Amino acid sequence: MDTTAREEKNRQIAESMKSTFLKRKGQACRVYTVKIQENKLSKRQAEELKMMFVEAKWLKNAILQWSRENPENKISQYDTKKKTVIHKDKDMNDVEVELKYLPAQVKQCVQSEMIANIKTMIKLEKKGLQKGGKLKFVKRVKSLNLKQYDTSHKILSSKRIKIAGVKGTILVNGLDQFVDIPGIEYANAKLLNTPSGYYVQFTTYIDKDKTEHKETNGETIGIDFGCQTSLSLSTGEKINVQIQESERIKRLSKKMNRRQKKGSKNWYRTVRLIQKEYQKQTNRKNDMANKIVASLNEYDVVVIQDELLHAWHKGGHGKKVQHSVLGTVKAKLKQNPKTVVLDKSMPTTKLCSNCGRFNDDIKLWDRTFRCQCGVEEDRDVHAAENMVWFYENNVGVGRTNLKRVEMEALVASVIKNRSNQL
Repeated sequence: MDTTAREEKNRQIAESMKSTFLKRKGQACRVYTVKIQENKLSKRQAEELKMMFVEAKWLKNAILQWSRENPENKISQYDTKKKTVIHKDKDMNDVEVELKYLPAQVKQCVQSEMIANIKTMIKLEKKGLQKGGKLKFVKRVKSLNLKQYDTSHKILSSKRIKIAGVKGTILVNGLDQFVDIPGIEYANAKLLNTPSGYYVQFTTYIDKDKTEHKETNGETIGIDFGCQTSLSLSTGEKINVQIQESERIKRLSKKMNRRQKKGSKNWYRTVRLIQKEYQKQTNRKNDMANKIVASLNEYDVVVIQDELLHAWHKGGHGKKVQHSVLGTVKAKLKQNPKTVVLDKSMPTTKLCSNCGRFNDDIKLWDRTFRCQCGVEEDRDVHAAENMVWFYENNVGVGRTNLKRVEMEALVASVIKNRSNQL
């Protein structure tokens, strides 16, 4: 291809991407997950799906090894058109293997994902959220990106799909969630390899004016995250969600510890069973988090505080955070445009919004908030109510790291104005 033809092709690609970007602004994104029926796969299809993930692991490790052999070798410069790669066998000997099952587009996606991971680490390091870091060799690849609908993947009916690299059609469950939605557009997808089986996540878009808008009650609610009680609402309601490890997980863990030979067939079989149990536990957590977020969507505005949940592990609350759904609920709420996030420095627990005093003497183990003006109520509910108060009075909203003097002045000003109005 000559230079002129290449420039014209690049121009067309750039224009197409720009038009798609503008169109996506007026669309809502939804991700749907469907499950592949493994018992309906032929032997050939099962082998192809399995080897796609195996070869993706070989390719990822080969690219990383190649980049480390010479400082001038950049991951972005690796030739993904190579038919063979070098990988290490169980005895750590270099073996040349042929990539027979991995489609060309998926190879490019493996390379692009590695580049994206490096960029993310650089950004985190610049923000001070991570010290250094580099890509590591992987033992297993859990997901493969399918970036182009109609080429790497396609929906054929309400029960069947096609995936590049797998011969024939694949029977799945769950397409009825979205295939009948009028005006829906399909974008990229992701093939997942989990302990409970193979799944496909479809990214879809639909015009915002065609989406269903659920009516809200017009009220504002504050949510306080905690260890004693998972969620405390400004309405006084408390939601405590703790999903403990099942007895089966404990039994299987003891069984694995008794295995004398690590890496044996029985050892791997036990590991697989443990992974399946943990997957079930994760599914239960996600289900509970989805139900909680769905109930909170009834409100017009949801106010939360940007709690550093990962720091709670250092305070002796690691198991309570691990067995709760706090992180999942927080992540889902932050994705919701109706959610207002207050900075972590806001004194939601110490402030008395009735008189403007700050109770600096309150300790972590004090479960009741008391003020000289006579206010006495549950500590967590009080904090949730203060979140709503901060939002409604625009105190600290949109600003972060307010100094104590600035905070006291803003609170005093709001309370003075309220008294004058009365």
